[in-house]
Amino acid sequence: MDHRPAGNPARPIDGAAFRIAAIGDLHLKTAIPQVMAEELVILDQTVDVLVIAGDITESGRLPEVEIACELLAAIKTPIIAVLGNHDRRGVRRRAMRLLLERAGVRLLDGSSMVHVCANGRKIGLAGVGGYGGGFWPEESPDHLSTRLSKAVGVRARREALRLQTALDDLALQESDAVVVVMHYSPTVSTLGEEPPLKHWMLGNSLLGRVIDDHRVDLVIHGHAHLGNENGQTPGGTPVRNVALSVTGGPVVYEVRSDRSVAPVSRPARSTSLDAAIDAHVPIGHIR
Repeated sequence: MDHRPAGNPARPIDGAAFRIAAIGDLHLKTAIPQVMAEELVILDQTVDVLVIAGDITESGRLPEVEIACELLAAIKTPIIAVLGNHDRRGVRRRAMRLLLERAGVRLLDGSSMVHVCANGRKIGLAGVGGYGGGFWPEESPDHLSTRLSKAVGVRARREALRLQTALDDLALQESDAVVVVMHYSPTVSTLGEEPPLKHWMLGNSLLGRVIDDHRVDLVIHGHAHLGNENGQTPGGTPVRNVALSVTGGPVVYEVRSDRSVAPVSRPARSTSLDAAIDAHVPIGHIR
C-alpha cells in the first residue's frame, strides 16, 4: 500500500534546499577526538539540523554517554539522533536517554517530528534504530538459517512497523521535505565492501519497502563501517551511509523536496578555532 499523500500542499514551490549535517558511529569511549570536536564547531549554526545515525557511544555505559553529552551540549544547532546497537548495550538506558535529552539531543525511536527552521520552512524527520534481517528477495540472497531467520525476522518486522507508524504520523503534518534517520541500512547499495555473509546483520529490505511506500526525500543511516556513502532504495529514494569510518567526519547535504540531494564541501579547518575548541570542550577530554 502506498501511504504517500497526493498533491501534498506542504511541498515547497521554490525548491530551496535545507542543509543537514550528518554523522554516525562516533563510538565515543574515553575521550572526545579533537578533529571531531573541531569539525562540529565549524559546522555549528551553519546548517538547519545535525543528524546522528546511532552508535554515539561504544557500549552505552554512562561515562561514555557523559562524554558524548559534553561534546553535544556545546552545539547550538538542533540535534536529532537515533540509538545504535552499541548504545543499546548499556543497562541504564533510561538514564542514557535523559542525559542525552538534557544535552539538547532529540532522540527519535519509532517516532517523528517536524523541525521549523529559522526561515519558517519545515523539515519532517522520522527515526528508528532498525534491525538486521537481510535483503532477500529484493536485493541479495538469503544467508540466514531458518531458525535464526525467524528470530531476527520478528525484530525486523517490529522495527519496520514502528517506522511505518512514524511516517504515517508525519504524513499528517505539514513539512517541506522528509528525512528518515536510522542506524541500520534499508538497502544493500550502501554496504560497499561489507562481506555478503554479513549483510543480514547490517539492515533489512522491510525498512526499504516502508520508505518507498511513503514520501521520503532522504534516508540517513550508519552501522556499515565498510560500506559506501551513496545509494538508494529499490524505489529510488536517496540513501546516505554516514558512518564515521565511511565519511571521515560529519558531512553536509543540501536536501530538496524532489529527492535532490547534493553534498556540500566541508569548510577547511582553521587554527583560529583553538580558542573556540577550548571554550566548548574541556581540553582534558580531548585526545
